Amino acid sequence: MRVFQDFDPEQVENGAYVFNNRKFLVTATDGTRINTTAVSNGGVGQMWGKRVTFICVRENRFTKELIDAAGEYSISFIDNEEYRGAIKYLEAVSGRDEDKIKGARLGICFHEGVPFIEESSNAIICKVIYRKEIGLEGFTDEIFHEAQKKEIDKYIIYVGEITKVLIR
Repeated sequence: MRVFQDFDPEQVENGAYVFNNRKFLVTATDGTRINTTAVSNGGVGQMWGKRVTFICVRENRFTKELIDAAGEYSISFIDNEEYRGAIKYLEAVSGRDEDKIKGARLGICFHEGVPFIEESSNAIICKVIYRKEIGLEGFTDEIFHEAQKKEIDKYIIYVGEITKVLIR
């Protein structure tokens, strides 16, 4: 008989693409404007035979408009401690009103037209293959249902096919 040990998932998960309570930056462009937003909900997996990312973006975010226009986005992983001030700035300011990437003192690079954050240690380039508003009817746990009721903003979940992984 084989012996199995149980582990807390956080003890098992490791690597550059672990989405465990770290904020990451989602960046997109419509060809004329570029914006990024700090996000904390997402992951990497497989769906429909493709390697994908899952991200949740608030419906009122300017970045959401750009993702919808472009059909692609990047996820940039930056050091949350080193760039704590930049992350707070990005969360507080709207890209509709100013160039918040410049205001956060971050740089932009491009991979085949998709922008990503220059200061990132890793970036994932994605093509949107699915998007859907997250509704209250989908929650099976009352704790999440009550928490979501209190949220003013709605979230859109995007599933993006990974087209490229960039590692510094």
